[in-house]
Amino acid sequence: MSHNVTLDETIEVNRPLHEVFAYVSEFSRVQEWDPAVASAKKITSGAPGVGTEFQVDMRAGFSLHYHVEEFRTDERMLMTVESRFFSACEEILFEATDDGTKLRYIAQFDFPAPLLALNKIYPAAMDRVGKTAMAGLKAALEDDFETPKESGWLAAADRLVLPGLWRFTKLGYRASRRGWKPVSAYQGNRHALITGATSGLGLAAAKQLAELGARLTIVARDNAKAENLVRDLKDETGNDNINIEIADLSLISDTHALADRLLAAGGPIDMLINNAGALFNPRQQTAEGFEKSFALLLLSPYLLTEALLPLLKVSESPRIVNVLSGGMYTQKIDVDDLQSQHGDYSGSVAYAKAKRGLMILTEAWAERWEDIAVNAMHPGWADTPGVETSLPGFYRATKWLLRTPEEGADTVVWLAASTEAARVSGKFWLDRDQHPSHLSDRTRETEEEREQFLEMLAELKDATRSYSTEEGIKKSA
Repeated sequence: MSHNVTLDETIEVNRPLHEVFAYVSEFSRVQEWDPAVASAKKITSGAPGVGTEFQVDMRAGFSLHYHVEEFRTDERMLMTVESRFFSACEEILFEATDDGTKLRYIAQFDFPAPLLALNKIYPAAMDRVGKTAMAGLKAALEDDFETPKESGWLAAADRLVLPGLWRFTKLGYRASRRGWKPVSAYQGNRHALITGATSGLGLAAAKQLAELGARLTIVARDNAKAENLVRDLKDETGNDNINIEIADLSLISDTHALADRLLAAGGPIDMLINNAGALFNPRQQTAEGFEKSFALLLLSPYLLTEALLPLLKVSESPRIVNVLSGGMYTQKIDVDDLQSQHGDYSGSVAYAKAKRGLMILTEAWAERWEDIAVNAMHPGWADTPGVETSLPGFYRATKWLLRTPEEGADTVVWLAASTEAARVSGKFWLDRDQHPSHLSDRTRETEEEREQFLEMLAELKDATRSYSTEEGIKKSA
C-alpha cells in the first residue's frame, strides 16, 4: 500500500520566458540549484524532449531516474520519477508575465506506507525540500552572483607548491566546486570559436557550450575527423548550429587565412577560446621556419586574436579565454630566444615558455581592450590524449589523481559563458578561482622585456601578413 504527498511551489523571475525554459528544461543542470542533488546527467542523446531521460544522484546516497513524458516548449514539462524509495510525477509550468516569467513546480510523491509514516512524523521535511530547491532555482535564474575575488590563502598555497599542486588534481576540483554558483546566462544567441576542439579539453568545452545552446565554430586540422566530431556533437546535444573551419594553426599562413575567412563572413564572435596545443619532442620546425611550439602555442593565438578584434568588438559581451598550463609557473619569457634555438631543447620547457608568453598577452590585451573580458586559465591535471602521449611518465604516476576532460574544461566554459566572469579581465584562473600569474619574482619579466616581447610579436604580425596570399608558404627570415 502506498500514499501520495504533494508539493506545489511557485516563483517569479525577471527573465524572458524562453531563457527560463531553456535553462530548466536541460534538467541535468538541477545540481546547480538544488542543494539536495550531488550530480545529474542526461542519459539519452539529443535535445531535451519527450523520451529524454536523466539520472539524478542525491546527496543522501540514492539515485532518481527521470523520464520526460510531455514537453511543450515555453509551456510545460512533465516527468515521471523512479527510485528505490518512492515514485513521483513532477510537472513544471511556465508562463510569461509583464516582468518576466512565472514558474510553478508541482510534484506528487508516491511513498510506501512505512516512509509515508515518517513524513507524517516530520511533515515539514518535504515542504522544506521543495522550498529550498525552488529558492535555489530562483537565485540561479536571477543570476546576480559576485565575481570571485583574489584569495590570499590560495596565493599562499600556490607559493608553497605542494598545497597548490594538490588543487591541480581531481580532489582539488571536487573541493572547489562546492562553492560554485549556477551558470544560467542564455547562450542561444552567442557564437563561440574554439581551436583545438577535436579531443581532450577543447572537445569537452565544445560539448558543454553546445549543450548550453551556443553556436559553435570548431577549428580543426583534419576535415574527416572534424566532420565525425561535429556529427557526434549534434547527435549527443541536439544542437545543429555547429560549423567547422579547417586550419593547421602551427602554420601562420593557415592562421591568417582562417582570420580572413571569418572576417569576410562577418557576424560577432562572442567567445574566442584559444585552446589548440601540443607538446613537441624533439624540437621541430614548421615549413615556414618557426619552432613549432612557438608557432602553435603563442604566435598563432596572438595573430588570430588580434585579427578577430573587429568581430569581438561587436559582441554584447565579448570574451577571450586563453588555455594555459600550470607549467607556466616554472618559466620566464626569454625575449632573446623565443623559438628555443639556444642550449639543450626541452619540449616541456618550450611549452611552458609559450604559455608564459600567452599569459603576458592576456594581461596586455586586458589593459588595451577595456570592453572585452580577456582571461587565462589552466585546467589542472586532466586525463587527455595529449597528456598521455606527451608525458607518459607523468601520466602513469598521476593517473589516479587526474581529472576528467570535462572537469578540466569547466573553467573555460565558466569564463566564456557566466555573467559574473564578464566583470573581470587579465586574470589567471583554476576551478573558477583567481590564482597568481607568478609564484616568484624569478619568472617575472621586466617592463622593458615585456615591451620588447610585444614589439617582436607585432613585427611578426606585419612580416607574416603576406603568408595568407596565393603565393603560398614563404620561409621566415
